[in-house]
Amino acid sequence: MASISLPRRRAIFIAAILAIPALIAAPAASLADASGTSAPAGQSASLAGQASTSLASLQGEINANYAQINALNQQISAYQAQLQQIGANKQTLQQAVNALDLRRKEVEAQVQATEHQINVTQLQIQQSGTDIVNAKSQIVADQAALGESLRALQTADDQSLVMQIFSSDNISQAWDDTNALFQLQNNFEQDIQTLRAQESQLADLQTASKQKQVTLSSQQQSLSSQQQSLVATESEKTALLTETKAQESVYEQLLAEAEAELNGFTTFAQNAGGSKLLVNQTSCDSWGCYYNQRDAAWGNDPLDGTRYNLASDGCLITAMAMVMTHYGYRDITPVTINTNPDNFATYYPALLMTTISAGGVTATRVSAYIDSTLATGNPVIVGVRAYGGTHFVVLVSGRRGNYVMKDPYVQNGNDVNFASHYSFRSIFAVSKVVIKG
Repeated sequence: MASISLPRRRAIFIAAILAIPALIAAPAASLADASGTSAPAGQSASLAGQASTSLASLQGEINANYAQINALNQQISAYQAQLQQIGANKQTLQQAVNALDLRRKEVEAQVQATEHQINVTQLQIQQSGTDIVNAKSQIVADQAALGESLRALQTADDQSLVMQIFSSDNISQAWDDTNALFQLQNNFEQDIQTLRAQESQLADLQTASKQKQVTLSSQQQSLSSQQQSLVATESEKTALLTETKAQESVYEQLLAEAEAELNGFTTFAQNAGGSKLLVNQTSCDSWGCYYNQRDAAWGNDPLDGTRYNLASDGCLITAMAMVMTHYGYRDITPVTINTNPDNFATYYPALLMTTISAGGVTATRVSAYIDSTLATGNPVIVGVRAYGGTHFVVLVSGRRGNYVMKDPYVQNGNDVNFASHYSFRSIFAVSKVVIKG
C-alpha cells in the first residue's frame, strides 16, 4: 500500500465511485425473471437455496435419460443391420412383412429416443433456471454489500484527508486510518469487477437457456415427424397384405411384374444411348411443363431410395409430372413425386403406383383410347416397346398414328413427332390421368 501515492489512491477511489451508480441501480432489473417481473432479494435467496438442492436430482434424471438413449440407439443399430440383411428387394412376402415389422420397431425406438432427448433438454432448461436464480441471488447480495461499502466510503470521504489527519490522536493512528480507507477502496474496486463478471455470467446463462428452448422446439418437430412415419409404416403393412391378398403366390406374381417393368426401363435407356445427364431441358408454356428424366437437376436421384435412378428408370414418373402440370399444378416435378414413398408399391420399391399423390392432389391412371382422349384436349400416357426395353411418353395431340409427343428421355424431346422415334404398333399401354383435389 505504501508504494501507491495518496493522490493515486484517491483517483482510484473516485473512479470506482463513478462506476457504481449503474450497478447500484441494477438489482431490480437484474432480478427480472422470464416473465418480466422481479423477485425481492430475500425471496431470491430462498429460491437459490431450494434450487441448489435440486441440481443433483436434476443431473441424476439427465443421466438416466442418457442411459435410455444409448440403449435405444443400440436397438436401432441392431434393427438397421437386420434390415440391411433382408435387402431392399424382398424375395418373399414373409420377408417383406418382417422388414416392415423391423422398420416399425426401429421407428418406435427412434420415437422413444427422441422423447428422452426432449426430457434431457427440458431438464437442462430447469438446470439453467436454477443457475440463473443462483446467479441473480449472488448479484443481489454483492450489490447490497457494495451499497454498504459505498455509503461508508462516502461518509469517510466527507472529511478531507488533512482534517482526518489532524483530528486523529497521533500521526500513526491517522496513517493507519488512512491506510484502512485506501484498503477498503481497493477491495471495493475488486468487488465491482467481480460483480461485473457475475452479471456477464448471468447473461451467458440466459442466452444458453434460450438456445435450449430452440433445441427443444426442433426436437418436438422431429418427434412429430417420427410419429407420422410410424403411422405410415403400420399403414404400409396393411396395404402390402391387401395388395397381395396375404398370399405368397400373388406377391411373387406382383414382384415379377414389377421387376420386369423396372428392368425394361433400364434396358431401354442403356440401348437408346445411356443415362448421360442433360442440362437446360425444362420448359413451360400454356400447355404445361416439359421435363426430361435425364435432367441434371434430378437425374441422379435414386428412385424411391433404391438402386434405380430417375435418369435411367424415371420415364413414367416424369410423364406423370408433365401431365399434372398440364392440369395446372405447375409446382409438381419428378422430384415431387419421387420423394413421396406412398407413391410406390409396398412390395417393390421404385414401382410407381397407379394412384399417386403430389402437390396436394391425387392423380390416377385409367385406361383410355388415344384418339378420342386427345380429341377432348386431354393428353394420354402411352407405354412403348423400343430398344429391347420399355418406355413411357406423353401424347399431346394428333390422330391415327400421327401424334405429337413429349418424350421424357429424348434430349429436348418437347413436342416432337412420335413416329420419328417409335412405331404405332410398339404401343402396349394407354392411359389418361384423372386428377382429384
